[in-house]
Amino acid sequence: MNKTFLFGDYSQAEIRVAAWAGPVPSLKEWFQRDEDVHINVAKLIGKVVEENKIPMPRRLWQRKPWQELHGDIDEDHDNERDLSKRTVHANTNGMGEIQFSIITGVPVRYARLLQEIYHDLFPEIRGNYHRGIREQLQDTRTLVNPLGWKRTFYDIYGPSLEREAYAWYPQSTIGLLTLRTYVKVCTFFEQNLPEAVLCTPRNIRSMGFDVQLEVHDALGVCLPDDDILVRDSAREIKKLAEYEMTLVNFAHKEESKLIVPMDFKVGKSWGELNKFRV
Repeated sequence: MNKTFLFGDYSQAEIRVAAWAGPVPSLKEWFQRDEDVHINVAKLIGKVVEENKIPMPRRLWQRKPWQELHGDIDEDHDNERDLSKRTVHANTNGMGEIQFSIITGVPVRYARLLQEIYHDLFPEIRGNYHRGIREQLQDTRTLVNPLGWKRTFYDIYGPSLEREAYAWYPQSTIGLLTLRTYVKVCTFFEQNLPEAVLCTPRNIRSMGFDVQLEVHDALGVCLPDDDILVRDSAREIKKLAEYEMTLVNFAHKEESKLIVPMDFKVGKSWGELNKFRV
């Protein structure tokens, strides 16, 4: 029987956690309206670049008006949305200018400028999120993520340790969320196997799911290539994956609820996946 891959991928997950934890109101609002955060950031950066006539390398933000930027990154990976995505993740995690220059391929002076623009647009990243992390480190050296995972940071206190903590909070949250979802999906099919059937990989696969990969913020299952089975499987995984977390934001110490949505792709191999609407 022909097989296909179904991948469930948590949507813009780590920056979503930081947006709620800060909070960072504009990022949070875009997520709540189900907008493309990275293209919105790209447009705001483009507005600043155009209005201030700032020259950028590789003609970035100069090929079209900032209002016309779009989210299609399949044709051109060296584009404004892709760079904005890297800017959001790197600078929410407090990355230094030299490392940021390396991962973007942008000269250091332009990398520094992008960092300044980003933090001017979203002052709550440093004012709420980074400050809240630092206060907890300075108080107890310990962070607890929204899912209850605790970590104590023992290294010499300094910027390097702070950056590690900025990154650990959302990364550990989504890593644990993905792992729990992986276990839920496996358990769901184990529980639905007849009691007399041994839970061998072959028998689990016969129920429909062959959970083969758990990667960062995604999990991949192998299924018979049947449209109805793929659709129903995606719906079941989505139901298991999207559950409510409670975050206490750093700025106001107020509770808020967050459900990280899961998007899906389907294809014959891991490298040939197309978007799949559930």
